[in-house]
Amino acid sequence: MGAALRRRGLGTLAFALLVGPLACGSSSEAPAGGDSSVADASGGERDAGSASDAGSADAGSAIDAGPVGTFPRGFRFGTATAGFQVEMGCPTLPANQCEDRNSDWYQWITTPRIVNNNLLHMSGDLPSTGPGFRELWASDLDRAGPADLGTSVLRLSLEWSRLFPRPTFGVTDPAALRALADPQALAFYHQVLTGLRQRGMHPSVTVTHYALPLWIHDGNLCNDGVIPGQSLNACIQAGKAGWADPNHARIGDEIAKFAGFLGREFGNDVDEWATMNEPFSAVILPGYLAATEMRSNPPGLTGAWLSVSGAKTAMMSMIEAHAKMYDALKAADRIDADGDGTAANVGLVYSFSKIEPLTGNQADADAAAHADYIFHDLFMDGVAFGRVDPEWNLGPGKGTVRPELANRLDWVGVNYYFGFKAQALRVSPLPGVSPFIDFNPLQGFDGEAPGALFEVLRNATRYKKPLIVSETGASFGNDQGAPATATPEDERKRAAWFVRTLAETRRATQAGIDVRGFYAWALTDNYEWNHGASMRFGLYAVDPKTKARTPRQAATVYRRMVRERDVPNDLEQTYLGVFTR
Repeated sequence: MGAALRRRGLGTLAFALLVGPLACGSSSEAPAGGDSSVADASGGERDAGSASDAGSADAGSAIDAGPVGTFPRGFRFGTATAGFQVEMGCPTLPANQCEDRNSDWYQWITTPRIVNNNLLHMSGDLPSTGPGFRELWASDLDRAGPADLGTSVLRLSLEWSRLFPRPTFGVTDPAALRALADPQALAFYHQVLTGLRQRGMHPSVTVTHYALPLWIHDGNLCNDGVIPGQSLNACIQAGKAGWADPNHARIGDEIAKFAGFLGREFGNDVDEWATMNEPFSAVILPGYLAATEMRSNPPGLTGAWLSVSGAKTAMMSMIEAHAKMYDALKAADRIDADGDGTAANVGLVYSFSKIEPLTGNQADADAAAHADYIFHDLFMDGVAFGRVDPEWNLGPGKGTVRPELANRLDWVGVNYYFGFKAQALRVSPLPGVSPFIDFNPLQGFDGEAPGALFEVLRNATRYKKPLIVSETGASFGNDQGAPATATPEDERKRAAWFVRTLAETRRATQAGIDVRGFYAWALTDNYEWNHGASMRFGLYAVDPKTKARTPRQAATVYRRMVRERDVPNDLEQTYLGVFTR
């Protein structure tokens, strides 16, 4: 969401700002029918010789091999989505089939006491304002694939609560677990993944992109307390505290079981997996410490109700769950869908910012190092090296290494939206959280700095893993899904963002940094979490009422760069000076 921040004046608290959000025909296109049919999913798991897998690796490689241009051979261009954000809002499919009504995020946007709570900054937009990918998936894949944009990857999430609306506690037998899965959800996701393969594309699947099943996390219950701490304690007692349950294994074991199920069920179509998306900045900080206009997340414990213990428990739960999901995916996905010699390539997607001192003095330099630790390495060191700091008080490089968490990361997803300048403070504004929060959280973020992506990628090499730009994009203004009504400046800035960030990505590859892909956020406008339909990142605009897709200027520009595998000089000159950073 970063590029929209300055425009909206949302630089109010640094904690909740290090988050991400949260195509190219010649004319507006009304929704195509026939995308929502659901095949029978009762046939069990498919084997390596299934029809959807036949020839898929060769078809995908053909796109990847394309003209080399100025990017390395095999570099993959893609777009990104998330299940909760895009699936709901179907034009003709009944709402009870289109919407996943069993997630904490669905509860969050439909519960009046949550929506009307000013501390939680909810838009109030209905689920029906979503883009309706549950019904219109096939035409959206056409836009993303060789018929239009020419990208070879679609990043998406397979929603845990849609697949398993009922609890899976105590179920260990794979056949018994599959019997609990919703058959329509199974068929839907098989259709989508098969559809990608038929178009010569690769899926990049996120196991959990924020939303959790209500049976593991009841955000309303965890928020429903007058006395600070009361509601979370009640939620823990009810076994529905999600990541904040002191018994980390309660959610860790279940989500690892879910990851293993995904590996068995969909591994013949999927090789690239991400365990989770932006766990620290989008779940832990706004969920337990500071909900802001920029981002809130269930259970929304903020202000007098913030929970330091909840935040620290959630962090350790998520780090441990990542390791368990990694092991489960490696064990369950044994089919090399792409023919590249690796059946399961498992990473994690994280929000990174370029953090630098506000001034040249040593105090600000120290503050920048501490901000970098809090926002980046505090969590990432746990998943990259197994080095953990449970109380957030040990500092850079001083955590305890836990062998069972180490060496469980194949790639790092870099989500990039903004830069941050650290200003030192004499006294920590939140001493009870961490002594390393000695920088000014009111300094705000720079949402117009696409040129910083090179430095972000270079800094991320410290994790010693291949990198993918898993999200970057821009939302300027709000054209209500009709690009013709957007200001020329807003349209130009959206397009310029992709020209500059892709140029910085190319610069990184030419400098020897192992960057293997670039996924634009987002393929279409979506339901942008607590912002609803008011923040629009789509290469394709979506009319919230008709669901018609219309390509923005950014889509035309991105299509050309993808097809030429280049950032042509004339494009760089066209958008020169739109951003100075």
